[in-house]
Amino acid sequence: MALVLPIDPASETFGDSMSAREIILSHDRWRRGVGGAPAGLAGESDANAYAGLNLDLAQFTSSSFSGSSFASTTFREAVWTDCQFRGVTFSGCDLTGMAMTRCSFTSCLLVGCTLDRNTLQGCLFTACEWERLTLHNSAWTAVQLLECHGSFIEGRDMWGEKVKWEGSRFKAIRLQRARINLSM
Repeated sequence: MALVLPIDPASETFGDSMSAREIILSHDRWRRGVGGAPAGLAGESDANAYAGLNLDLAQFTSSSFSGSSFASTTFREAVWTDCQFRGVTFSGCDLTGMAMTRCSFTSCLLVGCTLDRNTLQGCLFTACEWERLTLHNSAWTAVQLLECHGSFIEGRDMWGEKVKWEGSRFKAIRLQRARINLSM
């Protein structure tokens, strides 16, 4: 299902249905103050490469990303719900303050990303690679990291309940003042 967005935010006329890529690029233009429109994806699929976008506050719902890549892109305060990411690369991205609910990540690469002040609920990471990530002040509930690997993961003041790390191997992981699975 594609969202219908205004061609020009000042206009009262609406354009045709837009592809996921067009919606994402329109949101970036809106965030930069050069046209576009605030948008989210609902029921979309995407396999494109993006770099240097401002996707702060973006709303992704029930959307699928397969082979997409995001480089030096910001997703601050974005909300992702019921999304699937397969073979997606996030490189040098700022995902600060995001809320992710029931999202799944399979064979994804997250490298050099900031995931501070995030809230993850019911998310699943399978066979993903994490390199040089920060996870400060994050809260996780029912998050699973299955067969994941990586190195140089740092987190301060993390909280987690029902977090599973089955089969995952991380080198040089440093969690300070972390309270994970303490109620179990």
